[in-house]
Amino acid sequence: MVKPEDVMKAISGTWLYLNVTTFYDNGTMSREEDPGLGATPAGMLSYNAQGWMSANFMSGRPEDRPGNVDSAALDVGTDAEWALIGKHTLSYSGPWRVTLTTDEVEEGQITHGPTRVAWLPTWVGIELQKNYTLFDDDTMRFISRTQDGKIGHMFFTRLA
Repeated sequence: MVKPEDVMKAISGTWLYLNVTTFYDNGTMSREEDPGLGATPAGMLSYNAQGWMSANFMSGRPEDRPGNVDSAALDVGTDAEWALIGKHTLSYSGPWRVTLTTDEVEEGQITHGPTRVAWLPTWVGIELQKNYTLFDDDTMRFISRTQDGKIGHMFFTRLA
């Protein structure tokens, strides 16, 4: 078996979200887009070898991200516009660890959490398990359950 620290070293870095394909339990591909993030969200993951990570995603739909809202001027933008941004964002951070290794560093399972910070109060303290595969072209795939119970295959490419 591969040592967990070798897996952490291989995954450590910054990853850019590419896409997700979701499936029903019977293997049929779902054509539904994520209700919060849409069909083409933008996102990044960051991991360090000391066991800390962050995940940040936002909707790719312009109507979910009002352009006049700015944190430098909290009185700019309506409460509804600020709420819309929050509704179409996903963000959390905390520790991460290797929870299952195989004979190859390229496959196994990691767990995010328990989360320390999250965009939703109900996500603080949760754990998220991801089966991972690292490919030779600096691409990573996560397989996990989506919030609506489907099986999601998320793909990322290494930035650093």
